[in-house]
Amino acid sequence: MKKILFAGIVVLIVGFIVTAFFFLSAMTDPIPPEVRAGWYLPQQDIVWTTSGPDSTPPTQERLILAGHRDVSAPQFPTLSPYCRYENYTHLTTNDQYIIAVWYFNDERKFLESQKNLVSFLKTTGTISSVELNFTEQIIIFGKSVPDIQDSQKRHTIPAILKTTGYRSDKTSGYFFIVTIPGPGVARDSSYIVNKEYYIVYYGTTTQANLTSQTPFLKDMIAQTYRYDHLASVDALV
Repeated sequence: MKKILFAGIVVLIVGFIVTAFFFLSAMTDPIPPEVRAGWYLPQQDIVWTTSGPDSTPPTQERLILAGHRDVSAPQFPTLSPYCRYENYTHLTTNDQYIIAVWYFNDERKFLESQKNLVSFLKTTGTISSVELNFTEQIIIFGKSVPDIQDSQKRHTIPAILKTTGYRSDKTSGYFFIVTIPGPGVARDSSYIVNKEYYIVYYGTTTQANLTSQTPFLKDMIAQTYRYDHLASVDALV
């Protein structure tokens, strides 16, 4: 009887340890920040088909991944040690584009870097607040914000995206920031939710008319934007 009772206690202890291990593992983020920096990057060619008017056939757009680096984009200052950018070349027009991401897991550094970036943008070009409407892309590409319970649908886009438009001699495009509640960390018998922050940029790598490039950049964003129902997205502040 004692052996059975002892065996039962051992099983309960082992079960508790295993459960605690998986619970704590779930609360801590195993993905290093170096990898997180690539979260909003396609890391592959971008291909989509646009439907033309009734009299014209659909057009396929293809952006070829021309290169990537795990450093800050050369058009902008170093905002975070966790950053990455990718260059793309349009297959038919040979136009050059860039997607850049800076990742932060510290709110103070994020706010400071965002402030420094805005100062830099005002010095080197012009900025403006722009609300990008993705209603057309949602209809054409069949993309929509998923149900709040559906966290598996990653490639979706909200109907309205608040961004910061930027025009300069070297690049023109759109910035937006993403704030995501992190997985959290257990500290001193309390559960602290760590937030994650991203600064994301879509633009050209040459001087360009931002107004004329906007429809194409919107398609790029719609095809590659990663949605998280817990995230908040906004323009630079």
